[in-house]
Amino acid sequence: MFRHDVAVIGIGMTKIGKHPEKTHHELAIEAIRKAILDARISKEDLDGLFTPSHELLHPERFLAQKMADYLRISPKSLAELECGGISGGLAIKAAMDEIMLDRNEVNLVYAAEKDASLRETVSSRPNISIFLAEATNRMFGSYDARYGILSVVPYYAMYTQRYMYEYDVGAKQIAKLPPILRENAGKNPYAQFREPLTVEDVLNSRVVCPPIHLLESCPLSDGAAAVVLASKEKAEKLGHEPILITGLGEFHDASHFMPVIQDFTTFKSVENSAETAFKEADKRPEDVDVAEVYGAFAGVELMIYEDLGFFKKGEAPSAVEEGKTRIDGEIAMNTSGGRLSLGHPWYVTPLLELIEVVLQLRGQAGERQVADAKVGLTHCEHGAINGSMVMILER
Repeated sequence: MFRHDVAVIGIGMTKIGKHPEKTHHELAIEAIRKAILDARISKEDLDGLFTPSHELLHPERFLAQKMADYLRISPKSLAELECGGISGGLAIKAAMDEIMLDRNEVNLVYAAEKDASLRETVSSRPNISIFLAEATNRMFGSYDARYGILSVVPYYAMYTQRYMYEYDVGAKQIAKLPPILRENAGKNPYAQFREPLTVEDVLNSRVVCPPIHLLESCPLSDGAAAVVLASKEKAEKLGHEPILITGLGEFHDASHFMPVIQDFTTFKSVENSAETAFKEADKRPEDVDVAEVYGAFAGVELMIYEDLGFFKKGEAPSAVEEGKTRIDGEIAMNTSGGRLSLGHPWYVTPLLELIEVVLQLRGQAGERQVADAKVGLTHCEHGAINGSMVMILER
C-alpha cells in the first residue's frame, strides 16, 4: 500500500475558546462522537486509537487506554504521542502507518486541550503558578533555560525582527494579516474570536515582545478535535467519496528552540517537509487551492507562507496586501481563521487544520468556501519551528 491509500472519512470538533465547565475527557468525547457519526460507522469499527499528550499543569497518562475503556472497545493499536505542537500531526502519521501496513482498516485520532482554563486556574492559585514556572522552564535547552525563560514568544520576536530588517518589512505590513484572518473567523461558527478587526486595532494593541503586538499573537484556547482515517478501499465500501492524504513530509533540524547555527528568516524544517510532501503527492505549491498553516504569530506566519513555496522570500507581506491569500485569492490561507482567530489549543491544532481542509475539499465550508477546492495543504510545527510536518490532501 501507499500513502495515497489513506482517506479521511470522519471529522468532528468542539467550539474553540473557553470551556471551564468541561473536562479534557468531556471535550474529547464531544469531538469523537461527531467524527464517528460523520464517518457513518460505529465505535466497534475502530481498529486503533491515537492521541497526543496534553496539559503541563495536570498531566495525564494512558489517555488512549482510558478512552478505549470509556468506549468499551478493544483496539488493535493504541498510542499516545508527545513532541510539542506537532504531536497531533504525529498521531495522524502513526494512524496512517498502521493502515498502510495493512494492520488496521479504520483508526481514530483525537486531541483535547484546556489552555485557556489553565491560565485562570494558575492566576487563582499562586502555588501552582510557581510549579508551572519551573515546569515551563524545563522545556528549554542549556543555552536558554539558565536565563529563566518561560515563554516561546522571544524566539518568534527575534525571528520577526530579523525578517523585518532583512526584507525591509514594516510593522503596518505585518499588521494587515490579523484582520484578514479575523474576517475568515467571522464566517466560522467554531472560532474563538469573530469580531471584526482593523489594522489600527492591531497596531494599538499592547506590545507583547518587540515587535509582536497582542493581536498578532495566538490566544490560549480550550477545544478538541477528532478524525477518522480509513483505507481507500474501506472508505469506498462505506459509500464515502474519500478525501485522500496523498503526501506527507516531516523534518526536524538540529536545534532546540533557538536555532543558533542557522538563518533566522528561513525555516529549513518547513522547506524540507514541504518539498517531501509535494514530491510524494506529485504536486507543486501552485496546485494548492487552500492551506492551513501553523502560524502562532503574524510575522512568522508570513515567513512560513514563503518557506512552503507559495511566495518568494520577502514577498508574503505584499501578497497579503494584494489579497492573494484571501478566500477568493490565488491561494486561500487559513480560511478557518488561523491560530490567531480560530484559536490555538496547540495539541489539537494539527487536527483542526486537517478538518478545515477536509471541509473545503468536500465543499462544506459554508461562507468561507473556496470555489472548486481540490487540493489542500496542512502544516504544523514544534519548538520554535525546529520541526515541521506538511500534508497534502486531495479530493
